Amino acid sequence: MLKTILFDLDGTLLPMDLNRFLTSYFDRLTKSCSHIVDPKVLHKNIWASTEAMIRDNRPHKTNQEVFMEDFIPRFNLPADELMPLFDNFYNGEFRELICCTTPTPLSRQICLQLVDKGYQLVLATNPIFPDVATAHRMRWAGIDDIPWALVTTYEHCHFCKPNPNYYKEILEKVGAKPEETLMVGNDTKEDLVAGKLGIKTYLVTDNLIDHGNPDYDADFEGRLEDFMEFVRKLPKVTR
Repeated sequence: MLKTILFDLDGTLLPMDLNRFLTSYFDRLTKSCSHIVDPKVLHKNIWASTEAMIRDNRPHKTNQEVFMEDFIPRFNLPADELMPLFDNFYNGEFRELICCTTPTPLSRQICLQLVDKGYQLVLATNPIFPDVATAHRMRWAGIDDIPWALVTTYEHCHFCKPNPNYYKEILEKVGAKPEETLMVGNDTKEDLVAGKLGIKTYLVTDNLIDHGNPDYDADFEGRLEDFMEFVRKLPKVTR
């Protein structure tokens, strides 16, 4: 019996065209720092350090620590001069990126119904963004006040998708068994890889990201409105 539901955010509970979102994100972020860093250089270095963070598999290093160790040496600027620019961006202009998303009331309705039935919920968004950026996106999706057992961000996680250790760490943190857990997401690689641990998977197809990878098969799939019907049919959790 399922007891824990993991949700991806971008493209799943927060519908969006990810390419459009990332293009606008990098355009706005690099321009906001252009007075001290060349936008093209900043863009290139953010991607390189993000890739380093995704590849890293050290359990004693948070994603934030890995990113910073790779990112800061790429510049002739001290961290205390460079990073406040990012803080200012996330606390200000990042909010305008809601224009690149199409929030739906279905997301909140789904979460509330699951909470009412006694399911433990985890927001399993790829932890490559800081707390503040994740909090904004949760508000856009209308799910910021849901009683999440865990929200994964780069300050607190040690792995990224599609590393199976990312899902293993979630299970350990919330005390969930893989056979009693469902991962809901729109990415055929990053989300369906959870199946390697024995976690059931539901592929949301509204904003599908298909890597053409036959190694991961979804146990269930459909649009977000189909998942709502799936939730309606789930039994209440018995502890």
